[in-house]
Amino acid sequence: MAADPDRVAETSESTSESVTDAAGSSVSRRRLLSATAVGSATALAGCTELLSSGSGDPLRVSVWSGNYADRFEEAVVPRYEDEFDAEIQIEPGWGDILTDIQTAADDDPPYDVTITEGNFYYYGRQDDLFHEIRTENVPNADELIDYYADFRTTEYGMPVDGAPCTIIHREEMESEIESWSDLSGSAVAESNGVGVDTGFWWYPMYAAAVGMDDAELGEEMHDADHHDDVLETVRNWPIESWAESGQDVWQAFQDDIIDVAQWYYEQTAYDIDDYEGLTHTMPEQTTGYLNHWCVVKGTDKRDRAEEFINFLMDAEVQTAWSEEMPTLFCNENTEYAGDLADDLPSDSEEASNIAFPDWEFLAEHSGDLSDEFSAMRNS
Repeated sequence: MAADPDRVAETSESTSESVTDAAGSSVSRRRLLSATAVGSATALAGCTELLSSGSGDPLRVSVWSGNYADRFEEAVVPRYEDEFDAEIQIEPGWGDILTDIQTAADDDPPYDVTITEGNFYYYGRQDDLFHEIRTENVPNADELIDYYADFRTTEYGMPVDGAPCTIIHREEMESEIESWSDLSGSAVAESNGVGVDTGFWWYPMYAAAVGMDDAELGEEMHDADHHDDVLETVRNWPIESWAESGQDVWQAFQDDIIDVAQWYYEQTAYDIDDYEGLTHTMPEQTTGYLNHWCVVKGTDKRDRAEEFINFLMDAEVQTAWSEEMPTLFCNENTEYAGDLADDLPSDSEEASNIAFPDWEFLAEHSGDLSDEFSAMRNS
């Protein structure tokens, strides 16, 4: 998601404000939809028995663009199409995903299923863009790691995958970089500089809050009285690259502009060996994102959409998926490929060491925080 190497991320203002404006409109397109559920209320004895198999038009699935889409198409699409004799049409995108749904005709949404991270999931719910998930159609929800099932509502979307933030750095700095607090230390201050994600300001800020350790695991971000301190911490990092993509980060290292970067494990672990002299350190406590997968209101394939989400939640699917993508997964029975389990959480205790942004709180303050972050970047 935020780490997609090929996306052109919108600025924090355009990402947040455009969605907020739509969510705050007096009469939203989606709020005019009938409360009557689209499609049948067929319960599943087992999702593989759903009538969707081999039927009709392809299921249109919105995913993050770039190598997320590439790896998703390699690891997930063939397995689903073989198992269900049904076609998937992948729709890569980023900042336009919610806007595309909002501006489409009521009965003709651009996607049947969409991926969302915390920001999109929050604002999409506010604008009534998603169907409620009928839990009888997603039995794999019973295998969710408790933390992922509890920390954010699953009423309109199921947690499937995500990524913690990791610290990329020169190999010679390895002994100096262990936690987010080290970005405020002397080794980084004396380096060429730091790269951070500019499209999604909340992740650098949460990383700074985790490193500050003035409150429990980034809770500084959930207390407006601490926001100035968090912003000041980021200002004091020697930031030399405001990256809009993973490619920006790798290029900044190759051009000797930076020696350290805040980025995303899912876009780092399988790619970093392509770059000489670089390594990465996963802090014991960090921040990150979690994708909730949602059924888009207006679809005429609600049953198939829930079948697909249930498929994504299957432990065997996630195990195979991890061979192609170093992604955090939410099924407690997933077995990570290689040594991914050394870094990625496999239970609630480990998952609780990731400070996921709380948009129920952040929404009220996002305008001010976005403005401050933009001013910092522009200066």
